[in-house]
Amino acid sequence: MVNNRLNTTTSRYTSISNQLGSFCLNVFTYSTVRSATIKSLKVGIVYRIAQILLLFYIVGWELIHNKGYQKNERVSSVVTTKVKGQGFVPINRSINRKGNFADPDYFTDFFTLKKDINYKLLDTADYVIPPSEYNSIFIMTNFIKTEQKQSICDEEYWKYKAICNTDEDCSQPGNFVNTWNGIPTGKCIQSSIRSDLKVCEIKAWCPGEHDNERYEDNVVRNVLNYTIFIKNDIEFKMFHKKQRNILRNITNTYISRCTYHDLKDPYCPVFQVGYILDKAEPNQTEKYLMLIKGGVVIIEIIWNCDFDLYSRCLPKYFFKRFDLPFGETSTASGFNFRFANRFRKSNVEYRELYKAFGLRFIINVSGIGGKFNLVPLMMTIGAGLGLMSISVLIADCVMLHCTKERKYFQKVKELDLNFVDTNHNNNNNNHSITARI
Repeated sequence: MVNNRLNTTTSRYTSISNQLGSFCLNVFTYSTVRSATIKSLKVGIVYRIAQILLLFYIVGWELIHNKGYQKNERVSSVVTTKVKGQGFVPINRSINRKGNFADPDYFTDFFTLKKDINYKLLDTADYVIPPSEYNSIFIMTNFIKTEQKQSICDEEYWKYKAICNTDEDCSQPGNFVNTWNGIPTGKCIQSSIRSDLKVCEIKAWCPGEHDNERYEDNVVRNVLNYTIFIKNDIEFKMFHKKQRNILRNITNTYISRCTYHDLKDPYCPVFQVGYILDKAEPNQTEKYLMLIKGGVVIIEIIWNCDFDLYSRCLPKYFFKRFDLPFGETSTASGFNFRFANRFRKSNVEYRELYKAFGLRFIINVSGIGGKFNLVPLMMTIGAGLGLMSISVLIADCVMLHCTKERKYFQKVKELDLNFVDTNHNNNNNNHSITARI
């Protein structure tokens, strides 16, 4: 019985020892590569074609097209603008509110200056608000002007809960009073806009701004003929290079006469508003609605500069509309804001409230400058050599799956060689070596 226990214990230790030995063999297995020559026309053609394609990609795309031999730096930029042009606003004239806005000829006639109408002149100081901004400019193309003073008047009937029947309806208006034009007095009075309605009385700047009633009376004519002069100074600090979009051969006389055109004059820094809108918004109806309700336009200046032997650093201009077209949205469309000018008359404080609609031009400057450097060249070549190994993988895939001898190649590709180490025959230690082609 003692012998049985000893045999059982010995068997357990032997089993554990064998498991540990097998684990060690699996962990400490070594694979080495063996070279073999495959004389196959199909595999050879695929291998060479893959090498040629990869070589074209590395040399043609990475080195030449992407200039993988250059060290790059992003551009630093400063933009200043100046607008020139005269705007005209008709005096005491209301438009035909039943006009066909879908007809571009209606807008053409609407914005045309006519001899039988008196106009008020607007210059740069009137329609560029504020006079200076960072990388942007606003041109007022339409406005609503209301002369007001601190008084008591009726609230606009389209305001939330402004319509009332009794004074009690105005005594506790709630938090929504923040959307009103003033502070409610608690009285319900007749509306000055619609005689069939009663509204809450407020203490505010009176009278209120009735923009729904006279939305397009003050549209500025001649806006499309305005010009915007853009001066863009750039710098690449790493390469000690400075440049600007006013090229060295451009004179003041040339600037005073030229206007930008992407084909005829691509380096003129003076841009006509009409040309910008034509490029940013091809739809004529949308373009004229932008003049009436406002809009946002992006002017992109892109610098891609090469400071190697043949140094070339010239700007390229692109224009696009940034806000949604009016045909796609009717809520909070366009671009507008309010400002006021205060004055005193007969010792009473007044203000002229303007709701300004217009075109906001945002100028984005981007670009990269590059110059030869040995480090990126070596990195590109090293990455390319690594990519060349893909041709081996492609050839192996064809050899193992797309040839008649694929079963033979699959057997030879990975071969397990089992042998007994002659120096340790007494210990019965078997080793396995995997040889790969």
